[in-house]
Amino acid sequence: MNRLTNRKFLREEQKQFFPYNDTQPWTFKKREMAKPFADITARYFLDSRIANAITNLKNEQPHLVLGETHCHSAFSDGLHSVQSILQRSSRLGLDYVVITDHLLPGKYLTDSITASLQEQIRCINEWDQPCKPVQIYPAFEISALEGHLILIFDAKCFSSENIRDISLQFSKYDYEFVSMLELIPLIESFGGISIIAHPERKRAYPFGTPIKWVKENLIGLVDGIEDISSGHGYRENYAFDLNLASIGSSDDHFNLLTGTAVTAYDGNTHNDLIFAVKSRQTKAITIENSLRHLLKIARQIV
Repeated sequence: MNRLTNRKFLREEQKQFFPYNDTQPWTFKKREMAKPFADITARYFLDSRIANAITNLKNEQPHLVLGETHCHSAFSDGLHSVQSILQRSSRLGLDYVVITDHLLPGKYLTDSITASLQEQIRCINEWDQPCKPVQIYPAFEISALEGHLILIFDAKCFSSENIRDISLQFSKYDYEFVSMLELIPLIESFGGISIIAHPERKRAYPFGTPIKWVKENLIGLVDGIEDISSGHGYRENYAFDLNLASIGSSDDHFNLLTGTAVTAYDGNTHNDLIFAVKSRQTKAITIENSLRHLLKIARQIV
C-alpha cells in the first residue's frame, strides 16, 4: 500500500477508530466559544494565585526547579500561540515549559511539530519581555495504539539538524498508528525521555493507557507517568508503584491551567528535566486548585 492509498485508508479507518474524538469540528467550536471566558479567568483570577503560590514554594525551597510538562499550542489543538504560552509561563514564575503539540496520524503531522519547535526557538531568541525566558524542550504528544505518549528530547535537539532528524524519524507515523513498544526506543538516540500521559482516562478511542498494560509491557522502557493532571482532574500515585518518574502537568489547551500542576526537581542535584526524570527524582505538585469544581463541569461540556 503506497503512501497516498494508505492516507485514504486511514481516513476511512478513523471514522470508526475515532468516532467521537477531539478533532471533530463541534469540539473546536465549543473551545473557541469558551476561550474568552478562559482568558478572563486566567488574567483576573488564576494568574496572581499561581504566581504567588510558586513564589512561596520557591522561597521555602530555593533550589526547586519546576515547570509545565504537557500543554498545547495553536500548532495542534491548543487555542493560544507559542509566544503567549511562553510569555505567560515566564510571568507565572515557571522555570521551564514543555509544549507537547500532537502528532495524531492523519490529522496533526510532523510538519506541525517542526513548525512548533521552530517557533519556540524564534520566541526565545527574540525574547523582549521584562521577565527572563523559560527553559524549553523539544517535545510532542503522539497517539499510539494503546494511548497517548509524551516524548521529550534533549534541549540540544532544537538545532536545525536535530529537528530535521526528528522529522525524518517520526514522519513515517504521520498516517500510521503503532505501539508504544515501537515508539519509545526511538528517543534513545536523541537523549530523550518518554512519559505516559493521563493514564486510565477513558475516551471513545485510545487515550489513557491502562496501568495494567503499563505494568506488563513498559516497565524498564518508559521513564515517567502523570501522577497529577489538573486538566483531567485527578491525583494518583502511579509512579511510586511502578518505579517511574512522577510527573505533574495540566494538559492545557486554553493557556489557562498551565502552572496549576507542575513537575519539580532539585536544581542542585540535576542539570535539567531530562536527567531528573531519568533518575526518577521528580515530584508532581499541585500549585493551584481553586477551579476544580468548575472544571469538573466544564469537562462534560468542552
